[in-house]
Amino acid sequence: MTDAPLPYAAYVFDLDGTLIDSAPGIHAAVASMCAELDLPAPDLETMTGFIGNGVPTLIARVLAWAEADPDRHPEALAAFTRAYEADPAGGTTILPGVPETLRALATRGARIGLCTNKPAAPARAILDLLALGPFHAVAGGDTLSVHKPDPAPLLHVIAALGATPDTTLYIGDSAVDWTTADAANVDYAHLHGGYQNGRIPAQGPAQWIDILSDLLP
Repeated sequence: MTDAPLPYAAYVFDLDGTLIDSAPGIHAAVASMCAELDLPAPDLETMTGFIGNGVPTLIARVLAWAEADPDRHPEALAAFTRAYEADPAGGTTILPGVPETLRALATRGARIGLCTNKPAAPARAILDLLALGPFHAVAGGDTLSVHKPDPAPLLHVIAALGATPDTTLYIGDSAVDWTTADAANVDYAHLHGGYQNGRIPAQGPAQWIDILSDLLP
């Protein structure tokens, strides 16, 4: 890490699979939901493949996997929400290089944002409980009427940071994140090893990184 000028004024991050490994905690809440609804529960690997498009879609995928009546979605969503919000950071770990990278970017004057499909309340709770930050703007999957891969949440965060798409880098770990950045006309850095759920074009991201600190010049 050096004190070379940062190439972007603002850095916006995805959360799950990019800053944190939250799959075990989400899996625990899914297992609790399935027990309450008397349904089979997917294993961790299977459920991790369902992450990325927001909680309602996650629940729909679990119900489909369990061959359950899709009309049970509202009660399943309520059961999951109760379990997850009771312990949002349970089973969750910070990925390598995250705290020091966020601190270094902030120290060097970058504006830092979060754009996730996780609902905003548990997302903010996780940031507080794990002491991650500082974040100057946060958008969750329920902040607007649309969520990623629609570009609106990312553009909402960028505007709240006082930045512009051409001075911002979005960092994520999935095809949803890449598609969001592409639709918003924002440079994208792809973190290997997250919850990848689709193909990323080799010519797409501005950067490919193995650890978050690779962002620092």
